[in-house]
Amino acid sequence: MIAEASVARGSRQSPGRRTAVALSLAHGINDMYMGFLPGLLPLLVARMDLSLTRVGLTVTLIGLVSNFLQPVFGHLGDRVGRRALAVAGPMVTALSMSCLGVVGSYRALLLVLTVGGIGNATFHPVAASLAGRAARGRSSVRSPLRGDPRSSCAEGARVMAFFVGGGNLGFGSGPLLAITFVGLFGLERTWLTAVAGIAVGVFLFVSVPRSDSRPAEDTGPHEGLQVLAWLAPMLTLYLVVTLRAAAAITFTTFVPLLCERRGEPLALGGFTLLGFSLAGALGGIAGGLAVRRLQQRWVTAVTLALAAGCFLVFLRADGVAAAAMALALGACLFAALPVNIVMAQQLLPRHATAASGLVMGAAWAAGSFSATGVGALADFLARSAPAAAALGRAMEWSVLLLLVAAALACLLPELEARDT
Repeated sequence: MIAEASVARGSRQSPGRRTAVALSLAHGINDMYMGFLPGLLPLLVARMDLSLTRVGLTVTLIGLVSNFLQPVFGHLGDRVGRRALAVAGPMVTALSMSCLGVVGSYRALLLVLTVGGIGNATFHPVAASLAGRAARGRSSVRSPLRGDPRSSCAEGARVMAFFVGGGNLGFGSGPLLAITFVGLFGLERTWLTAVAGIAVGVFLFVSVPRSDSRPAEDTGPHEGLQVLAWLAPMLTLYLVVTLRAAAAITFTTFVPLLCERRGEPLALGGFTLLGFSLAGALGGIAGGLAVRRLQQRWVTAVTLALAAGCFLVFLRADGVAAAAMALALGACLFAALPVNIVMAQQLLPRHATAASGLVMGAAWAAGSFSATGVGALADFLARSAPAAAALGRAMEWSVLLLLVAAALACLLPELEARDT
């Protein structure tokens, strides 16, 4: 009987595990295309003679489109079903972002980035919700603001860590892959890379169960979970993720340009982002495991404080020390991100897709304004300082943002997830 029960459990868990793997792979491919932009930025800047202020505005635009729309698509996924949106998202992202090398004007660049942002916004919240559902094995959870959450959060955080890690790996490899492809085939042929996005969309269509095409069930009001009980924690969590996003966007946008202004090879910026993202994926897995022993808020606060120190040292170091700090920064910056996504889903279990869109989307949209601010500040400082030094000094504002985020994280509650 025990053996039969074990086999039955394994058969039930296998589809969920396959779904989680497929979603993690699709997340990697989708974000790989989004990583094309920072990798190709130096070439696009030279082709269109863009200022750093305009570069920052461009990154802010794609951040707004890509991220502010995520809660909208998340709400739509909760209403009409998630599967179709998860399948369509990477295809739209691929078809648009693969055309970056073809555009010849700034307006065309904005159009391509806008469409790519819509595809990105379509995929992320529904995929994160499906990954969370695969971890739980059911479509909804209850989450009173009490109890010991460590064991209940750990499984969800572990699966979410692999999902987020897939995105980190894809985004980190995107710049290097784009640079390598352009070196082999030329900037005008980047549209050929769209085949990977189309293939992963077909793979998701086959891998995600049709049952996930149904709208999320409304399980009714949750006892003891009134508006004031979740509003303040959600707002605090939103601010923490927004400040983290601002620092991450600053790093990924301007590091390739910083390397170029320091006279270093173009590929070095790509390798730096790859190492940063790989370390972020490993950090997310470590953070998912850490909540088995440590409280969620302390995992978040400590790793963000460490990230602030790593960012500062990176900007003032060079050579091996700078490379080591880039790896440490990636690991610390993203260590608690999977935990924070699970926390958002626990706070709003009946609207888990919209909650995922809030912390993966709207928070990152607000954080994208940092690119405009840093770019404008760097242009201003460049009037009286070398270009590389001006950009490095402008990027140091991210250190302060991370310290504020670490302080806010101390105010986060501990949450408990239970199956209904």
